[in-house]
Amino acid sequence: MDRRSFIQSSAAVAAASVVAAAANAQTKANKAKALDVVVIGAGLSGLRAALDLQDLGINVQVIEGRDRVGGRVFPLQDMPGKPEAGGNTFGGGYGRIFDMCDRFKLPLRDYIPRSRLNVTGLYLQGQHIALKDWANSPLNILPEKWKKAPPFGVADALYHEYQLLTNPDDWYDPAFAKHDIAVHEFFKEKGFNDAQIDLFFNTNIAYGTSSHDVSLLMMMYQEIWFQTMSAVAPVLKAVIGGNHMLPDAMAGALKNEVHFNKNVTGIRQDKNGAEVVCTDGTVYKAKRVICTIPMPILRYVKFDSPLPEIQHEAIQTVPYFPMTQVHMVPKTEFWKDDGQGPGMWTDTMAGWVMANRFADDDNTITSLTAWLRGGMSTRIDQLSPEDGKKMVISEIERVRPAAKGKLESVHIKSWVRDPFAGGDYAIWGPGQVKRFVNEVGKPHGCVHFAGEHTGLSNRGMEGAMESGERAAQEAAGSL
Repeated sequence: MDRRSFIQSSAAVAAASVVAAAANAQTKANKAKALDVVVIGAGLSGLRAALDLQDLGINVQVIEGRDRVGGRVFPLQDMPGKPEAGGNTFGGGYGRIFDMCDRFKLPLRDYIPRSRLNVTGLYLQGQHIALKDWANSPLNILPEKWKKAPPFGVADALYHEYQLLTNPDDWYDPAFAKHDIAVHEFFKEKGFNDAQIDLFFNTNIAYGTSSHDVSLLMMMYQEIWFQTMSAVAPVLKAVIGGNHMLPDAMAGALKNEVHFNKNVTGIRQDKNGAEVVCTDGTVYKAKRVICTIPMPILRYVKFDSPLPEIQHEAIQTVPYFPMTQVHMVPKTEFWKDDGQGPGMWTDTMAGWVMANRFADDDNTITSLTAWLRGGMSTRIDQLSPEDGKKMVISEIERVRPAAKGKLESVHIKSWVRDPFAGGDYAIWGPGQVKRFVNEVGKPHGCVHFAGEHTGLSNRGMEGAMESGERAAQEAAGSL
């Protein structure tokens, strides 16, 4: 054999050895990952499930597609005050959240006193209307009974006045299924016309993309749930230093460190347990799996064996709320120049601009956030992030000349564009509550489901914690 052939042959053998070694290492690593429970997702629901299981002495591993914990708890660390792009505050009835904050000795602050300092002006059809002048404005097309109410408060007032439920759990009770209709029908029944509904519901929409695709049952549930939270204690608290400190503390308490950048593509199961397959080739084996993946992303995960038809249909069809935020830092307090206050509720592509007060001094405005929801979010997501930020700034400057050159857009966050979210939260459309709400959280073989979309008695961060607690109990009871 000549020298050249020897070198080539040696290189081939070495390469084969490296491949074999890598394969053996992967095989050993995969065997080492044979666990009691694998939890997919390091948001609040997954971390709560993992901690509950660990407290029971169960060997659990959390895997996460992102490079961080927290899921939709996501503060912007490089902005003044670290504003939240995800979960903002905890209501008085968020018992699980408060218990976990107590467990990790996290300091909290009530932000209701600060929120009361914010004055929101209306900017409609290019005109500024102070709230004190709204009742007599020519642009106020609401019925006489509602003329004094700001447009963003009408829907909630209607749900409260005509509440159909006696407690939050009623919304998924089949006895109330007849109310699983579009809120548009409800508003029409109460005497509102399409133009009025567009004004108070579809402008800066809070749920869905229009009054036609949101279930009245869900909205009645939202209203009575918020009332219940406030009845426990009229507070809106957050962790001092940022809500991310809660999932950080929860993850830090796990014996097995969270594995990041594990994008799940499939879950297969047999009588011996389940395997979770990731895009990087990693396979996690466990007796049980808790899956907290939001439904828009879960659509791309292959299940072997297939999900029940109704559960599969829910995952494929239940929409998530389009939400995009543009976070801005004011260079000067321009609102003092025009005397209109920092807050803006607009019918423009600036959406609803809210002031953030996260400094030690309650009166200091640390940043502004433009909330674009529903169709506004979808439209701005069609632009590049930089063009989207520019559009919001230009819209604010157009209706608010005093703001010209006074705002710096720092961040844009689209939850639809987020590859591990697909939207801000689940929106149940007409007919979907009675059909799907009791089905999406049911176990499938050795796979259990959690996440805010599976919460029954709570929404948001508390709903996520509730679902993680339930899934942990299910999994532990099956081991």
